[in-house]
Parts: sequence; C-alpha cells; structure tokens
Amino acid sequence: MQVSTQKKRQFFLGMVISLLCLGGMFWVIKPAEIAHAIQQADGRYLLGTAVYLTLYLFLRAVRWRYLLGNRISPTQLFHVQNIGQMLTQLLPFRLGDVARAVLVGQQPGLSVPQGVTTMVVERLLDMLLMVLLLPLALRQIDTLPDWLRQTALLSGIAALGLIFFLMVVANKRPLAHTLLTGLGHKLPRLASAKLHQQLDSLLDGLTAFTQWRTALALLGLSLLTWLPVVLAYNAALQAVHLPASLVNATFIMIVGAFAVAAPSSPGQIGVFHMGVIAAMTALGQPAEAAASLAVLYHAINFLLMVLAGVVGLNSIQLSFQRLTRSLGDPFQAAPPELSGNRF
Repeated sequence: MQVSTQKKRQFFLGMVISLLCLGGMFWVIKPAEIAHAIQQADGRYLLGTAVYLTLYLFLRAVRWRYLLGNRISPTQLFHVQNIGQMLTQLLPFRLGDVARAVLVGQQPGLSVPQGVTTMVVERLLDMLLMVLLLPLALRQIDTLPDWLRQTALLSGIAALGLIFFLMVVANKRPLAHTLLTGLGHKLPRLASAKLHQQLDSLLDGLTAFTQWRTALALLGLSLLTWLPVVLAYNAALQAVHLPASLVNATFIMIVGAFAVAAPSSPGQIGVFHMGVIAAMTALGQPAEAAASLAVLYHAINFLLMVLAGVVGLNSIQLSFQRLTRSLGDPFQAAPPELSGNRF
C-alpha cells in the first residue's frame, strides 16, 4: 500500500509539473500567436520530420537487437519496440519499457531480465552521447555564456571518465561487488542480497563495454541512431521558418532530451515544450516561433509513435486491452509475474 501511495504521488506530481509547464507557456505566449505560427508552417518539411523520426525508430531497433545478441528477428523487435514507445506516450510510469521487457522475454533464448538490462544500457548510451555532444554543440553557439560552455566541457570529460570506469567494472565483476559491499557497511540500505543480484544483471548488460572496440562500436551506432533526430529537428526548424543548422538542431535535441527526464504526464507533455522553448530562446529566437516548433514536433512524434505501436500490435496479433491487462495496475508495487505472462 505504501508503494502504491508513492506511485500515486509520483503520478500526480508529474501531472502537476506538466500542467505548470503548459500554463507557463500559455501565460507567456498567447495561444493565438502559436496558432498563427503553426498555420505558416511548411508542410513539406513537416513530412521530412516524420520520415526522419521513422528512420530513428528503425535504427533504434537495430541497436537494441545488437545489444540482445541478434537473437530476435529485426521485424519482430521493431514491432516490440514501437509498442513500448506507444505505451510510453499513453500510460504513466514508463510502462512501455515494462511491455518491451515482457514481449522480448517471450522470444526463444531471451528473458525479461535480459530485456530490462539491455534497456538500462540503452539509457546509459543515450545519456553518454548527449553529454558528449553538448560541449561540441555549445562551442559553435556564440550567444551562450562561457560558464555554460565550460560546464558542458567538464560534463563531457566526466562522461569519458564514466565510459572508462564502466569498462573497468565490466571486466572486474568481483571488484564491483567488493565496492558495493563496502558501501553497504557505510550505508546499511545498500547491504542487501537483492542489490547484488541487480548489480549482476547490470554487469551482464555491461559486457558490451568489456572491450574498447565494442564500446566504440556501440557509441558509433548510438550516434547513427540519433542522427535522424537531429535531421528531424532541422527539418522542423525549416518548417516554422527558424534558423536551421545541424548545430542548432543538436542543441535543441539535447535540451529536449534532458527536459523529458523530469517527472511529467504520459507523453512528456509540457516539459518537452518548455525544454524546446528554453533552447530556442537561448539561441535568440522568438518564444512564439519556438512554441510552434515544440507543438508541431511533439504532435508529429506522438502521432507517429502511436501509429507505429498500433501497427506493431496488429502485426503480432495482440490487442491493446489484452496487453494493458497483462501489465496490471500501474499504481501497484510491481507488474504481476512479468516472466510468466504469455499473450
């Protein structure tokens, strides 16, 4: 019951933050100004945005399949991923990730923990890539303060250090457990067998970092995966007649990625919009045009994710109701019997 209450609080906190962000956006920018900017948008570039985002979904599935050891068909994994993306847009608590793990765990030779572990590695790769790209993007933007560039540079150096640390830990599993045991002596909450089991699962996923060649290949694949997103933002900038460049698009992508990490409603409504507006105003662009960019890009992304998810459900002959029932009550402590579900 306590966990359920905590989840309810988390849900309502996310809803409040989303509403505050939307309220702040419409308080500063009149809806009529946003609507006018949207009406002036060039549909050709918006179509390009949708095409690039579709390519992003395909490449993300390619990377995930690589992390899973290529033990699932590309088409099957593409549909599983898109179903998860759809649920993330529609349901709270990132239940889309739970669905991805459940569906992958039903494939021969794979399990739910493997699905979860590879998704943790996905998040780690995405975070590292964003932190590494940020200082490179900021170096090309003259309107930003020097302290921000220096902070980003230090973050990039820290990211490289983290990659090296992960490689060491992945190759020295006993050392990782020794470090956790040592922390457990100082912080009793960390002294549990369950945490050691979770550490083992994480280390299983970090086997990709045991060699420089593999780690660099994954970072390169991650860069290739996110390139269509940069191109999608660049096309969206052109659609709303804002200064378009790969540097500006990369900066907006990174700020947007960090913004959606905050608690929010399903679909990251509000926090995404404020992140994009903040990035664009930092680049010296008018707020109403920035808001139109955020609204259009979010709408295209949302509709594409939902459409791709519906196609995925149809392809694997699974109904939305049956899937959501299998995930259980999102306000409970955990989804019921993940490893035992069969759709």
